[in-house]
Order: sequence, then structure tokens, then C-alpha cells
Amino acid sequence: MKRLFTIAVLCTLTTAVALADDWMAQLDDNTYFSQVSIPGTHDSATGEGWTGLLGMIAGASMGLTQELTIAQQLECGVRAFDLRPCVNDNQLAINHGVLQTKAMFPETLRQLCDFVTAHPTEFVVVVMRHESDGDDNNSQWGELMTACLTDEAVRPLLVSYKRDITVGELRGKVLLLSRDKYADTPIGGFITGWAHKASYVNASIKGPSGTAGTLYVQDYYEVMDNMTAKLNGIEKLLNFSTSSHSGSQYFSLITCINCASGYTASASSDGNRDNAAQCNKKIIDYLSDADHAGPTGIIFMDFAGVDTSSSYDVQGLTLVNTLIANNQRYVPAKKASATPITTIRQSATTDSDKLYNLSGQRVGNDYRGIVIRSGKKR
Repeated sequence: MKRLFTIAVLCTLTTAVALADDWMAQLDDNTYFSQVSIPGTHDSATGEGWTGLLGMIAGASMGLTQELTIAQQLECGVRAFDLRPCVNDNQLAINHGVLQTKAMFPETLRQLCDFVTAHPTEFVVVVMRHESDGDDNNSQWGELMTACLTDEAVRPLLVSYKRDITVGELRGKVLLLSRDKYADTPIGGFITGWAHKASYVNASIKGPSGTAGTLYVQDYYEVMDNMTAKLNGIEKLLNFSTSSHSGSQYFSLITCINCASGYTASASSDGNRDNAAQCNKKIIDYLSDADHAGPTGIIFMDFAGVDTSSSYDVQGLTLVNTLIANNQRYVPAKKASATPITTIRQSATTDSDKLYNLSGQRVGNDYRGIVIRSGKKR
């Protein structure tokens, strides 16, 4: 039976891009954001092409992580974007390190806002950082970013983060989470504690209200010859995230960002492709198991939307479709059907009934990572 289930899932997941058309319309409004499986792209703008001297010389060979443009990524179902703006000639350009892409941050943000306006069932997540390698940590970054985010064409479409935010509250909006501060108060949310360890790390997201939520991040990217550590890190966070849904006795409001991105051999486009071929396959195989039906959170991948890049079998389209279809394989926790958020689980009856953080402590001791008793037992 399990083998038949796996075959059926794989047949569904490899169906073409039709899966991507306004796929979030299938989600219940009351579903918590932390319960959604979301395909995302790492260094999303590299598919836009390159400009500047270094970009023109080395972008294609050293910095490529995406074959598709952002418009094409949206079309194939990607809903989370890793954008890295820096200051170039008094404007916010999007870079990959010192390599400048053709994308400008204000125009790209407006593009995403236009998309959710035209597709009101959908929402988009942007995770950004100041790509200080590209501008020598230019002090104008905060001022330019604040001006961009408060532009009247953009500001109404940017939603404020809160730890129990739901799909219904996100529809038709862009959730912008920044790893670097541009002002005292975020528009969207500020991420603190992001790190690049083989295991996932305990970070946090703070919204404009000052209330923080827990974020678990796996972003081990200098893989080199240590692919085992990378794959184990991906699986460890998947084991946590997929076990948290209403089909389990307990679920949490912890947001998970699991990065399949990285490079092997060298920091090159082929190193990115080699890593993608192994990490993307790892997640596809993991989710084909009937025992692994549950939310993944955001998966940031390289070469999303294409199964082949150069001579590498990156399976980026298959992974996007896998994540979209995965949302129909489990019953997510929903705000309307849950007991109040202030209800903290007091104890667990068995070892297998416990959720732990990276320090080995049972989740629930910290208000940011609260664990809630589901209204249903199965």
C-alpha cells in the first residue's frame, strides 16, 4: 500500500506547471502561515541576467542560481523570494555578492505587488538582506529602503508580521521580512539570529507591534565536500516541520525556512547546480513518503521551475510542484479550529509525544515558540 501511495504521489507531483495557477486558492483562510508548504528561490534575481563589469564577466559562470526570471518563477508557482539589494549609484540594485543583476529592488517589489493585486488569492513572501559585499556597507541603504517601502504604490500591499498570521490575512499582500534593519520599526518584520550551520538554528521574527515569533532556519551553504551534513540538516528540519499539523496531537506556530541552496566544489554556477541536483532530490524523495505528509514551511531552492540546468538534473520544476501538491496531503492547523493561542501544552505523556528545540528543551517554554493543543485528536 505504501509503495502504491508513493507511486501515486510522484505521478501527481511531476504533472506540469498547471499545478501553479493560483494554487493558494486551495488553502483555507484560517490556515496558519506556519502550516503552508511554500516553494521559494534563493538569490531570486540571478535569472534576470547581469550588468556591471563584474556581473557581465563572471555572473553566468560564478553567480547563477536561477534560470527563470522572477515573472517566470511566479508563473510556475514560486511564492517566496530571496532578494539582496545594495546601493549602486544612489539606487537599490539587487546583487549576488559583488555581482550585479539587471533587477532593481523598487521595480521588483512593485512587480510582486502587481502580481498579488492581479491574483488576490495568492500572497508572496520576500526575505531580504543588505548585500553589503556589493556596496561596501553603504550607509544610504536604510534611507533608500525606507523610501522604497513607504512608496504609496507599495505600502498598502505590505502586510505586518505577527506570529499567528493566517492565509486569509496574507492574501493579496506581500510579507517582507528583512535580515537587516533599515529603520527602528519594520514594515513587515525583522529577522534576528539567522546563521549558517549544518543543523537548523533558532532565530526570531519581530513585527511592528514588537511581538516576536520563533523562526527555525537551515542555511548551510558552503557545502563543499560535506554533502552529508547538508542533507542531514535539511532532513532534520523537515522532520520537525512536517510533524507539526492538526493531524498530530500537537502543533506549533514556529515558522520554518529550509534552504536547499548551496554550492559544492567551488563557489560557481556549476557548484550551485551540483548542490541543487542532490538537495532538491532529497526533498522530493522525502515528501514522496506517506509518513512525511506535513508542512515544510518555505523551501529556498536553486534552479526552481526547471528540471535540467546545463548538464545537471536539478529537478527544480518537480520540487516546486512537489511542494505545491504537498499542501493537499495533510490537514493544516487552523486558527478557527484551535484552542486559544495562550493555551500552552503542560506536559507530554510519552517521549514520542514531545517536540524539542535545538537546546534539547521541550518547545512551549518560550512564548515565541508556543505549542498549542489541537482541537481534534486522531
